[in-house]
Amino acid sequence: MNLNNFNINNFNNLGLNKKLLKIIYNIGYKIPTEIQIKCIPLFLKGKDILAIAKTGSGKTASFVLPILNNININNNLQVLILSPTRELVIQIYNFFNLFIKYLKNIKILSLYGGQNYNIEFNNLKKKPNIVIATPGRLLDHINKKTLYLTDIKILVIDEADEMLHMGFINDVKMIIKNIKVLHQTALFSATMSFHIYKITKNIMNNPKEIILNKNKINLNIFQYFCFVNPKFKVNILINFLETEIFDRLIIFVKTKDFSSKLSFLLEKRGYLSSALNGDMNQNLREKIVLNFRKGLINILVATDIASRGLDISNVNLIINYDLPYNVNSYIHRIGRTGRADNIGKAILFLERKDLKFLNLINRKFNNSIKRINLPNLNTLLNIRFNKILDLIKNNFYKNSYILNFYKKFLNKIINSLNEKEIFDIALSLLILFYEKNFSKISYKDLSKINYRW
Repeated sequence: MNLNNFNINNFNNLGLNKKLLKIIYNIGYKIPTEIQIKCIPLFLKGKDILAIAKTGSGKTASFVLPILNNININNNLQVLILSPTRELVIQIYNFFNLFIKYLKNIKILSLYGGQNYNIEFNNLKKKPNIVIATPGRLLDHINKKTLYLTDIKILVIDEADEMLHMGFINDVKMIIKNIKVLHQTALFSATMSFHIYKITKNIMNNPKEIILNKNKINLNIFQYFCFVNPKFKVNILINFLETEIFDRLIIFVKTKDFSSKLSFLLEKRGYLSSALNGDMNQNLREKIVLNFRKGLINILVATDIASRGLDISNVNLIINYDLPYNVNSYIHRIGRTGRADNIGKAILFLERKDLKFLNLINRKFNNSIKRINLPNLNTLLNIRFNKILDLIKNNFYKNSYILNFYKKFLNKIINSLNEKEIFDIALSLLILFYEKNFSKISYKDLSKINYRW
């Protein structure tokens, strides 16, 4: 069957067994993505695979499903999956758990830094079939002789480009040296580079290449940049938060300290915000991500630790408050939105000295990154007036005390007021609610300030 010419609109023709197909449809999966269509049949046949596809394209299911299809539950550890961050390990682990609760006797274990060693030691004694791990923690167990790779049949290296970026590739090579038996290797990455090709030659056997995002851009993400004066950067961010419509937003910053500081400032202004950075312990980070996923908070102020491993629906806005370290970092940051065919928006804050970086990423995205104007004074005032009027309306008509005792009285007064008097009342309420923030300096048109420099 030529998969390139075959229009597959379900999972039935990919070679998966009937039991797994039933589980797939029960869970709610209906149509495979392009990477799944091209990858799963090759994986099932035991081929080595080099798969390059954008974030959010369905790469995880491309290896989870064929692994579960081919797993031999009578063997010990036979599948090893390496991933660069704790968040990604947990994400893959949770994805496996969606399926194995319907499958009997498959044991799966996650290993990552920050998790209690004693818990991992005890779980390893139960002889898992599948291990998902960060390279550093896996090497710890190999060196402690608490884990052996003697029976590995399948090795998956997930987010290979990030392995390179984070300096894990030597750890990966050391792990592979400990696999003494012939095995299948699958390498997944969001971007392609010379280094990725070099790795495949050293660790893979004539891999089948599946490259889906070569010379393509993610049309689901509308990308913008704006020039900002560093003196007014926080105020500009606040203004964008008022004018942009979003369900969930991730603001990327460079440092751990500033992520906490900025999140605190947003919380003081009434936003449901939380910081996410590497200084937090694992339990706290998992709790924050869960709250973000549930919508208990809708703004994350994150360092690059969150540019990988967060697969959360309805993240429809990304703001790069601080410049990414490189083009790949930018790609992975904005990849948190526009996932699974949803529409996303990404805004990049730049200073004039950052034009070189803008040109680099614009070439990568075929000059599709457009300039966006800063929110102006009139837009902000209109939004704030409408908020005040909505607040008045909601309280008048939802508060039973006001409704029962004062409705007729208020209606009589409001109906007797002319347009200027109503405007004056709204303006007074606006000043009352925003207090010190309502000043000439605070609400000066920032686009004019930036225009001068």
